[in-house]
Amino acid sequence: MKLKDFIQGFTQTAKDYIEKYEKYKELTGEQKKQRVDGLLKSYCETAIDNIGLNFVFKFVFKNLIIENIPNLTQVIFDLLEAKISGITK
Repeated sequence: MKLKDFIQGFTQTAKDYIEKYEKYKELTGEQKKQRVDGLLKSYCETAIDNIGLNFVFKFVFKNLIIENIPNLTQVIFDLLEAKISGITK
């Protein structure tokens, strides 16, 4: 997997999970975000291991991405918010 593929996959996976969890009315906004963040963390751990990079770069990249998943998820949500009607109340 190339880095470009990882970025595209991460973005699409985040979008899919955000759209899926917005349908769960019984969850609070924070619970929805925590579930999306958890799923994206699992996705990243697996996907980064398959990127064709050296061990040191993978280690640094994985730690950097995983610790910033909540921020990345929020940015993607903010971008989607303008495009998907009804995603927020």
